[in-house]
Amino acid sequence: MADLLEMLKRLWGRIRRPKPEAAPFPEIFEQFQTLLQDHQQVMELIADLGEKSGGEYIFDRKYLVDFTNTLHTLLLRMVNSLNLMADKRYMDLYTSLDRIFQPMEAELRGRLLLSEEMPLVIGLSALPLDHPELTGGKANNLGRISQSLKLPVPNGFVITTRAYRKFLEVNRLEERIHARLEAWTAGELDTEQTSRQIQYSILAGLPPKEVAAEIRRQAARDEMYWAVRSSAYGEDGELTFAGLHETRLQVPSRKILSAYKEVLASLYSSQALIYRQRMGLLGEEAAMAVLCQETIASRTAGVIHTLDLSAPEANCLVIYASWGWGRTVVEGRAQVDRLVVEKDPPFRVSAAEIARKEIMVRPKPGGGEEEIAVPPEQQILPSLADEDVSTLVKWALSLERYFKRPQEIEWAQDDAGALWILQSRSMNIPRMTMALHGNIAEITSRYPVLIKDVGTVAHAGVGSGPVCRVDSDAKLELFPEGGVLVIKYTAPWLTPIVPKASAIVSERGSAAGHLATIAREFRVPTLVGVEGAYDRLPEGDEVTVDTKQRVIYAGRIKELLQYELVQAPAFEETQEFRQLRRLLKRIAPLHLIDPEASNFTPQGCESVHDVIRFIHEKAVNELMDLPRFLKRFKGVQIYTLSSDVPIGLKILDLEGGIDPQVQGNRVTAEHIRSLPLKALWEGVSAPGVWSTEPIPVDFKGMMSSLTKTWAESPGTMGYTGFNLAVVSRVYMNLHLRLGYHLNLVDARMHPEPQHNHIYFRFVGGVTDMTRRSRRAQLLAHILSKFHFKVDVKGDLVVARVLHLSQEEMHLRLEVLGQLIGFTRQLDIQLKSDADIPQFMESFFQQHSPDRETPSA
Repeated sequence: MADLLEMLKRLWGRIRRPKPEAAPFPEIFEQFQTLLQDHQQVMELIADLGEKSGGEYIFDRKYLVDFTNTLHTLLLRMVNSLNLMADKRYMDLYTSLDRIFQPMEAELRGRLLLSEEMPLVIGLSALPLDHPELTGGKANNLGRISQSLKLPVPNGFVITTRAYRKFLEVNRLEERIHARLEAWTAGELDTEQTSRQIQYSILAGLPPKEVAAEIRRQAARDEMYWAVRSSAYGEDGELTFAGLHETRLQVPSRKILSAYKEVLASLYSSQALIYRQRMGLLGEEAAMAVLCQETIASRTAGVIHTLDLSAPEANCLVIYASWGWGRTVVEGRAQVDRLVVEKDPPFRVSAAEIARKEIMVRPKPGGGEEEIAVPPEQQILPSLADEDVSTLVKWALSLERYFKRPQEIEWAQDDAGALWILQSRSMNIPRMTMALHGNIAEITSRYPVLIKDVGTVAHAGVGSGPVCRVDSDAKLELFPEGGVLVIKYTAPWLTPIVPKASAIVSERGSAAGHLATIAREFRVPTLVGVEGAYDRLPEGDEVTVDTKQRVIYAGRIKELLQYELVQAPAFEETQEFRQLRRLLKRIAPLHLIDPEASNFTPQGCESVHDVIRFIHEKAVNELMDLPRFLKRFKGVQIYTLSSDVPIGLKILDLEGGIDPQVQGNRVTAEHIRSLPLKALWEGVSAPGVWSTEPIPVDFKGMMSSLTKTWAESPGTMGYTGFNLAVVSRVYMNLHLRLGYHLNLVDARMHPEPQHNHIYFRFVGGVTDMTRRSRRAQLLAHILSKFHFKVDVKGDLVVARVLHLSQEEMHLRLEVLGQLIGFTRQLDIQLKSDADIPQFMESFFQQHSPDRETPSA
């Protein structure tokens, strides 16, 4: 009873304890200013990391460690500033930071594979592409082909190297294997004896229960047959291990576990041991992942070499093809057709040798394979149709561009005629094959230089092709495979043609922008900020773009392309770049878009960018918390903007946003010194933008507006009342409610473009969700033409643009101001989807996205 009384006393004490007073404005102002400065530093750090991933700059592991430590420190300061502003209501953010940064720090210490978060078995479509040490080289390549290049690859899954380690641990094999290898290298055991003992131990072992259960789940269909193949770490990379590890074909689902053990055991075959010893790899820990894919019962199959070793100076590739399974082509057991095909469109077959193909190998019902006689009339027919040759050439060139090496590609065509990529690996090219005829600098000096020492490297490399200038959706569909994409802006709507480009040249944009990020994902050489490129590079002219040297040559320099393809090191495959890309995946993605979504919480933060977005949103809300606004900001100068536009805008000047000579609290547009607010207001107040004329409403729109309540809108903000802009000379955060519509604009216009951004959010409306969604789609189309990255969810529109000059920022803020006026009552006017193009045309007649930018 005494304990109960004591507990009630403590509870009563908490109830009676007065709530802490809200922090006074000077403290709020100071913390907000500090938070903005740290926010800017963080965004610059992330932009710098993105630029490093383009390959122009050399860095080491120490740079990544220092970067991570600095980033963590700045974010801790931002969390601290927010909690000082918000009476410690967001202490959970410290836990979120720990959850995000601990795996990053483990990655830099090289301990990630020991983490329990890494999968034992994973589907091919979900492979983590920057962890080849987890999935092995062969599976990693197929994951890239499927996920990045979107080329067809048979479905399947990977039993990872972590599962292999688990297998050794459960069966207590690690020490036993190590002891036998030590005895072998000391000459105490011969190769065959060592191999036999280790392989027997593995074959006698049992897969861990969790591994076996996951394999059975992935291979659940009993009628399915599988190809079970090795994917050792390093396999199909610089060292091929060709033919040294086991492959089991036509394996029924019930036998995958035994096939898995056979492939693991092949890691210690006598041939594999000797190969690793010769390559100096015995000191490294061997690790085997195993790739399981659905068997393609091919009617035709073969191999592509994207470099013709018999004539390496020719710009041709070679396709080998035969009836049945392609394994017979790889192993040299079949007579094959040989097609030499030019790499340039229209991909002319310059030589064709059609063999008499008397035997083909096909899968045998119940498992295994069998040889079948080819009908006499089919034996001398070409095994590939012309259209299939063209498709395979396009795929092969995409693979060669992406991997930046001549490729050996295994392919198959099923009974329905569908083509598949089975694997792709770098060709093993003898050094003398590709000897250069002269010094590369001397060779390039023979070609006219069109552009030199201009622009910023977004991704390093060399590409060549015809110039294709794209400035509209119509030209997207006409973009040729291997063309050089020349653009004025790095706009997100150009993303679909990036994989087809051999190089990208943009007059404007940033190496940290969205399109540059996509270019790095597809390894497309990219230069941004190349002033005048659009006019100086004529449509259709063949050019060679060397982004490493920031030079664009007239013509195709085949020697430079061959050097880049065969002899230049591929920086993307170095350990440091792989670590950088893994860090970026925990830093750069933005998942928290809608502040009213249920996951917009500290617990919902999945990346560093999410944490930054959350902190900034909540900090601005603290500054604009209306229930406490008058009390907290008592004595603070709040200006009212006098204008013919009936918005009733209030302005809180942090520093330098309003003319200091103003007397009283009423200002006009002439008194605005904030660059972002000035630009936006020019758009809002432009002639014809703001109409107060009533809009005709049809019956459906009228009924919707009569029954509309603000609570229905998913974008409802946590405050009501007047419209407010928080500004400084180069910064603006504007919350604008116009009836049932809510606009938010957060912008920075610094003299240095890398500091600049615009974040725009629009939500709400008076009509039903269908009409509000139409307006959202209209806004998205218009904003994308002005090179914003746009996300739409129902009637919510979120648009972002980064790192533009003050002049470019001015234009886009002016356009946002015009859109705010233009779209106020559009949900009423947009009666059907067919109305969207009409209103887009109406807007672009007055506001062309290609017009000259005004001076700031």
